[in-house]
Amino acid sequence: MKKHNRFKAGIIGILATATMFAMIPAISSSAEALTGDVNLDGAVGVADVILLQKYLIGKGTLSEEAYQNANIINDDVVNIYDFVALKRKVLNEGGGSVITPNPTPSGSELVESIVYHDSSVSLYDADGNEIAIENASNVVVTDSTYVTITTSGEYNISGTSENGQLKVNTDDDAEPKAAVTLNFQDLTLSNASVAPVYVENVGKDVTISVKKGTTNTISDGTTHTDSYTKNDGEVKEIDAAIFSRDDLKIKGKGDLIVNGNYENGIVCKNDLKLWNGNITVTAVNNGIKGENSVRVGDPDSLVANGGDGDYSDLHISVTTTAGDGIKSTETDEGKGYVTINGGTVDIKAYSDGIQAEQEFTMNGGDVTIYTYEGSSSSGSSNSNNSGWGGFGGGMSDGNSNKTDVSAKGIKAIGLYDESGETWQSGGNITINDGNLVIDSSDDSIHAGGNIALIGGNITLSTGDDGVHADHEILIGTSGADTYDDVMIYVIKCYEGIEAQKIYQYSGSAIINSDDDGYNAAGGSDGSGNFGGGPGGGWNQGGFGGSSSNDYLMQFDGGFALVNAQDGDHDGFDSNGSIVINGGYLISNGSDDFDADGSITVNGGVWASNCSSNGMGMGGGMSAVVSASGSVSADTRISLVDASGNVIVSWFADKNVSVFKAGGNIDSSVTFQTGGEISNSTYFQTLDETQLASYGGTLTGGTALTAGSSNGNGGFGGNNGGWGSRQKPRRIIR
Repeated sequence: MKKHNRFKAGIIGILATATMFAMIPAISSSAEALTGDVNLDGAVGVADVILLQKYLIGKGTLSEEAYQNANIINDDVVNIYDFVALKRKVLNEGGGSVITPNPTPSGSELVESIVYHDSSVSLYDADGNEIAIENASNVVVTDSTYVTITTSGEYNISGTSENGQLKVNTDDDAEPKAAVTLNFQDLTLSNASVAPVYVENVGKDVTISVKKGTTNTISDGTTHTDSYTKNDGEVKEIDAAIFSRDDLKIKGKGDLIVNGNYENGIVCKNDLKLWNGNITVTAVNNGIKGENSVRVGDPDSLVANGGDGDYSDLHISVTTTAGDGIKSTETDEGKGYVTINGGTVDIKAYSDGIQAEQEFTMNGGDVTIYTYEGSSSSGSSNSNNSGWGGFGGGMSDGNSNKTDVSAKGIKAIGLYDESGETWQSGGNITINDGNLVIDSSDDSIHAGGNIALIGGNITLSTGDDGVHADHEILIGTSGADTYDDVMIYVIKCYEGIEAQKIYQYSGSAIINSDDDGYNAAGGSDGSGNFGGGPGGGWNQGGFGGSSSNDYLMQFDGGFALVNAQDGDHDGFDSNGSIVINGGYLISNGSDDFDADGSITVNGGVWASNCSSNGMGMGGGMSAVVSASGSVSADTRISLVDASGNVIVSWFADKNVSVFKAGGNIDSSVTFQTGGEISNSTYFQTLDETQLASYGGTLTGGTALTAGSSNGNGGFGGNNGGWGSRQKPRRIIR
C-alpha cells in the first residue's frame, strides 16, 4: 500500500506491441454505452483495437465518450491494460485469427532484457534484438549505466557494473496498478554513492526474482549522496544497497548477496516479502528492514492455509556489525510486524536479532539468532539504558552482567504514551511452531506487551532473561492435555520466564537459571516497571500498582523443571499468588516456591530438592511426603508410587539432601535414587539430551529415608490426578 505522492511523468506509456486482426466479426449492441466501442459505431471489433492503439502511442485522440468506453478494466484510467483487455474481448467473443507482423513503430521499442557492462548497458527486445538506447520505450538510460524502468513488465537483468544503478519509477497516472518483475540472472551491481537498486515509485509492487543457478550481488559504497522527499517536504536519505519506497517481494531459487556497506542491506518503506531464495545480507547497521512489515515465507504455503508446507527453497542469512538483523518500525495500527512462516533464518546481529514495533509471529521454520557477544558476554554493571520498552540493560535487578546495548534475540516494543513511559498496546510475540535457537547477550525473547508460546521447539541461552514480557506470558494451549506441543529449554539465563502474570497450560520447560526460574514480578529489569496499560483479551493489568493482586503464576498443566543456583534463588517466585491446578513442577537443587500472596494447590504434582532446609515454601504450602539423604549431582531422583510406577523423574542439578513433594499424591509415594526407568516419556532436547521423564516403571532404585510430612496431606488430592488424566506422548525432537 502506498503512502506518498510523487511527481508524475506526464505522458501515457507508449504501446509496445501493435497487433493487427484479420477477419474478426464485430460485436454489436443496441446499448447506448458499449464497453470497448472506442470508435462509437455501436459495435466492438478490430477497428476499436486499432483506434485505441493509435491513442496510446500518441497518434490519435479520443472524445470523452470514447475514452469512457475504452476504460475496459474500469479503473478510470485508459492505458495498456485496457488495450490488452480489449484484444482479448475481441478474440474471445468475435473469434478469428491474429496476425502479428513486426509491430513496433520506429523509435518506440520495448525492452525486455538489460545487460550491464563496465561503462555502458545493452538493451534487448523479446527476440534478442539489441535496441538503441534512444529508441527504448520503457527504459531510460542516463550517465551510461544508470537505468530507469518506467512501465510495467518483466525484465531480465544481468551483467556487471561497478558504477551502475537499477531504478523503477512508473507513472501512477498511466499505470496506477503497475507491477514490475526484475529477473536477476548473474547480476553484479555496485555503486559508490547511490543505492544500486532503487524502487522510487510503482503502483502495485516490485518483485525481484532470483533465477535458479545464478549468483547475484548488490553492494553499495561507504557513503551515499542520494535522497528522496516525503509528502511533508522532509528530505530523507537513501541508506541501503536495495531501497524501495513501495512494496517489495523477493523470490526465486538462486543466490542473492546484498552488502550494505553504508548503513543497511535491504530497506522497504512499505511491506517487504521474502518468499524464497538464498538471501545473504551483510550490513553495517540493519540487515533487513520493512517499515510496515517483514514477512518471511509465503503464507499460502502453510499447511494451515492449504499449502504443502515446503519452504526448502528459502534460506536467509543476516550479519550486522552495528544494528539489528531483521526489523519493522511502523507504529500505525496493523503495521510494524514481523512474521516468519517457514524457511531457514540465520541471524548474527550486533544489536537485536529481530525487532518488531508491534507484533512478532513465528508459524514455522528453523530460526537461529546470535546477538552481540552471545550469552557468554560479561556485559556491564553500569548500564544506563533503562528507557521504555526494555531497551538494553536498564535498572538493577541483581544481574551485574547486563549489556549496555539492546542485544535481545527477539523483541516486540509496543506503543507507549507521549512520555514514553506508559504502555498502550501491542508489543506482542507469538510462537506457534518451528525450531527457534537463540544465544543472546540480552533477553532472548522480550515483549513490551504479551508473549504466547503455543508450539515448537525453543532453545535459549542468554546473559539476561530467557523469556520476558512486561505483561503476560502464556505457555501452551488451554485444555491441550499434552507436554510436547511446545518445548522450552533454557540452557543459561539470569531469570528464566518472567512476566507480571504467567499461565502454563501445556508443554514443557526446563530452565537453568542464576536467579529465579519462573518469576511473576513487575519487570524490575527496566522493561516493565512503568504505569499500567489497558485490560483486554490477555487479561492484562498495569505494572503501576504494588498490590500482590497484580501478579500471578498459574499452572493448569504441562511440565516445568528449574535448576537454580544456591542462595536466595527460587524455582518459582511470585510477587503475588501461585495457583497449581495441574502439571508437574520440579524445583531442582534450589529454594522451591515463594509467593508474597497465597499458594493454592488444587491438583498436579510438585517436588523439590535442595542442599538444606532453607526451601522457601510460603503461603501455607504443605508437603505430602518428604525425605532426606545425601545425593550427588547428576544422580537420578524419582517419585515412585507403592506399585513402582514412576510419577516423575529427573537428575539432581547439584549435591542435595532435602526432598519434598506434594499435590495430587498420597503418603505411600517415596523418593528413590538411581535405578533404571522403562516405558517412560522423556523431555528430550534438540541435541537429544534426556533431562527428565514421567510415567513408566523404576527398577533398582534406592529409597531415601522418609521424613514426616509438614502439612495436612496436600491440597486437592482428589482433583483428577495426573497419572490417570493425562495422555502423555513420546517426546523426541
